[in-house]
Amino acid sequence: MKSFLQELADTVKTDYSDWENLTVVFPNRRAALYFKDALRNDLTAPRWVPTILTIEEFIGSFSDLQEADKFTLIVKLYHSYKEVNPNTENIDRFYFWGEMLLRDFDELDKYLVNAEFLFRDVSNLKEVEEYFDYLTEEQKEYLKEFWQSVEFSTPETKQRFLNLWRSLMPVYKNFTERLQREGIGYAGMIHQQVAQRISNERPGFYPKQIVFAGFYALTKAEESIISWFVQHQSAVVHWDEDDFYVEKDYREAGSFFRLYRKHPILGKTFSNSPSKNLDRPRKLTMLGVPQRAGQSKLLAQYLEELPIEEHEKTVVVLPDESMLLPVLYSLPPQLPAINVTMGYPLVNTPLFSLIDFVFDLHRTKRKNGFYFRAVLNVLNHPYIKSTDATAVNQLQEKIKKDNLVQLPEDFFSTQSSLIATVFKQVAPTDLLGLLLEVITLLANTTQTLFEKEFAYQFHRMLTKLKGLNDTEPMEVMMVQRLFRQMARAEKVPFVGEPLKGIQIMGVLETRTLDFENVFVLSLNEGQWPASAKQGSYLPYSIRKAYGLPTYQQQDAMYAYLFYRLLQRTQRAFLFYNTEPDVLGTGEMSRYLNQIMYETGWPYEKKILYSPISIKQPKPIVIPKDASVLDKLSRYQGKELTPSSLNNYLECRLMFYFKNVIGLKEPNEVEEVADARVFGNLFHKVMEYFYHDVKPPAGPWRVEAKHFDNLNLKLDLLMERAYRNHFSLHDKRPVEYEGQQLVVNETVKRMAQHVLEKDKEYAPFVIEMLEAADFKTSYVLSDRQSIAIGGKIDRVDRKENHVRIIDYKTGKDVNSFDSIASLFERKKDRNKAAFQAMLYAWVYERKNNSTYTLQSGLVNRKDLFKSDFEYGLQMDKKVVRDVRPLLPEFEDHFVKLLTEIFDKQTPFDQTENLDTCKYCSFKEICSR
Repeated sequence: MKSFLQELADTVKTDYSDWENLTVVFPNRRAALYFKDALRNDLTAPRWVPTILTIEEFIGSFSDLQEADKFTLIVKLYHSYKEVNPNTENIDRFYFWGEMLLRDFDELDKYLVNAEFLFRDVSNLKEVEEYFDYLTEEQKEYLKEFWQSVEFSTPETKQRFLNLWRSLMPVYKNFTERLQREGIGYAGMIHQQVAQRISNERPGFYPKQIVFAGFYALTKAEESIISWFVQHQSAVVHWDEDDFYVEKDYREAGSFFRLYRKHPILGKTFSNSPSKNLDRPRKLTMLGVPQRAGQSKLLAQYLEELPIEEHEKTVVVLPDESMLLPVLYSLPPQLPAINVTMGYPLVNTPLFSLIDFVFDLHRTKRKNGFYFRAVLNVLNHPYIKSTDATAVNQLQEKIKKDNLVQLPEDFFSTQSSLIATVFKQVAPTDLLGLLLEVITLLANTTQTLFEKEFAYQFHRMLTKLKGLNDTEPMEVMMVQRLFRQMARAEKVPFVGEPLKGIQIMGVLETRTLDFENVFVLSLNEGQWPASAKQGSYLPYSIRKAYGLPTYQQQDAMYAYLFYRLLQRTQRAFLFYNTEPDVLGTGEMSRYLNQIMYETGWPYEKKILYSPISIKQPKPIVIPKDASVLDKLSRYQGKELTPSSLNNYLECRLMFYFKNVIGLKEPNEVEEVADARVFGNLFHKVMEYFYHDVKPPAGPWRVEAKHFDNLNLKLDLLMERAYRNHFSLHDKRPVEYEGQQLVVNETVKRMAQHVLEKDKEYAPFVIEMLEAADFKTSYVLSDRQSIAIGGKIDRVDRKENHVRIIDYKTGKDVNSFDSIASLFERKKDRNKAAFQAMLYAWVYERKNNSTYTLQSGLVNRKDLFKSDFEYGLQMDKKVVRDVRPLLPEFEDHFVKLLTEIFDKQTPFDQTENLDTCKYCSFKEICSR
């Protein structure tokens, strides 16, 4: 069967001999390419090709205005809006609303609506009759409906709305006059100008013979212009319609044709009998496929099986533009040719995320360097990793290993040109210039044409943004917000010229085109037909009152495009998503339901399911075979620490992973506000303070005088601790900001409080401080000698009383119920008290002294209470001497050691799932 464009080409060959003076006008550019190809068929000699234009080009040829790009228009609209409303917010906040207002102005002009009447304040409903006598009664009712339905929470809200509404006409007038002065305009403004001009005077030049072809939903301006040329220039209109949807009033696909058939001028351009192409048999296959990836993979299978001679007769239609890259990546590599003609959202491209990350990088930069999270986001980006994966991995490891929170620029100076450029220190006003450098470097290294096109589009966008920022400087945050707004609104216009191979298109690009093999993906409600997503200042009632398009017109247009696509096809494969994501809907498109229940057409329906596997994870049990026992034997030399023993009591399997086979937890950078960092800083401050009064050897006596000038000392100690923890080896002064200031003050306050209590307690002798060799051994019944110990924070002595002090900066508490409770595998087991008792047990085994022995915590939770005491509390009583408790503790402890080294007791998972929440190995256990 001949395509619509081939039928048109045959008509042109038959009815028009003077092609040099013939102009053919189409809805879009793609139709022109296919039409030229159709004209070449059967030509025996070279001929002058007719002038072929899009409707935009045709109308624009009669205007003295040049259509400006959207960014330029929104910037100029912002200036007009600001002149009318001086208190207008910054342009980054205005951009979204400006885009919406520009769209409204464009529609007003395209539909030849008098803006002055539309924006009149008619909150007084009596004024509807006075000012709008030209409206029909139905239109007046819609207008009244709007003003009656507007509800305001307060009089101030109503006044703000009225002020906004009243300002729109002055903004419109200021904006259009500004554009007129500069000789530019938006499409609607140009269409309105031409429609008014040709109705009042003949154009100075116009084609002698004109053919309009393939149009459907015309704006009022297009309708007026085409009608004028039909009436005064004998222009011809070729409609692509079908009896199936034209003759039945309930079929929305034909609503515009039914309207135009009644038009006094356009009605005469229709044939008496529409074609009946949709009555022909065709093979229709509906395919319910889960998820986008499933659709892409199934499509690839069908295309791979398609004979090569069928490729040029085949189209893949993507109502969801974000499906383009998944489809392209799924296509079999042996396909000889693929041609893409559609827009792809810039915000969905990998380059958008990289640019946004670089914005974050420089926006969060401080005097002492780049913030590590922003750095890691950039380094993890595939475009950066692909430049030198080894170097990037080394940088990431060094950042984590050295716990670098802020990274100076010279940290990256020896890297590749791309990485060095990204991390180059620039003034905020020069950031857009740096981003343009980055894009240029990427464009020179990217391999695919798609990525080069992405780079080109972003380069254009950032160049415009730089021009604006050069004249109206903005903060980096404002520039980033404006960039995001622009990227969300823009698309990469892939426009393929070759007619070879399989065509991939968006819905609107299919207008006037016919293919024998049609594949449509994402045929779900909200995709095709598309949902009415575009915002507007003009509500439904106002639109109805003034004849502006509403969702009904949009639905009619999408219905027409769907059925028109099927008119001349032989095979159609219609995919829909059976498991749409959060943003999708659960329904297949209404068009598929219409095919099944209204048309009577034969069809095949297939639903593909993902295999669902609901399996309970198998319990993990590690028996103590020879290899495991061999690994356990290391604790005959290397001590079991309180932390490792707490791991065992929490979960035997966790102990196996971490303390037997040595699985490493993910290495992460610790920020200042992290609990571990807080604790480490406090420990270091306390260690530095007491080491500064330490004699060359042996225990040392601490006296009250050592606490003089405490505030000054703490400032210096805090900086030493900060430099040590974050590996700051340069001589630049440490500058605290944000959370760092809060943590710095909190650590100092806690240290000061502890030291003031120590001053009251002085004089005393420090026996051990941050002692890493604090250990003993215990021989089990099978004669295994097990080393036990750890790093003890502090042991001090005053007269005949020894204190073992463990610094805790978290939520740990001193109290516990009983010795037995320290060994129970319960959620609320006191791990800190277990550690303090274990240190007391080790100390007593090593010293066997006659001194009273107290073990306890310096914990942030209780430190500032007036009745605070260091010692542990058992059963709500302070334990001033733990020695009487140690025999019972040893009994439980020996049982624990025996179990750990018992060959018959495997390493298994805990039954307390709360323990698993923050476990680094929960993925292994599937918990």
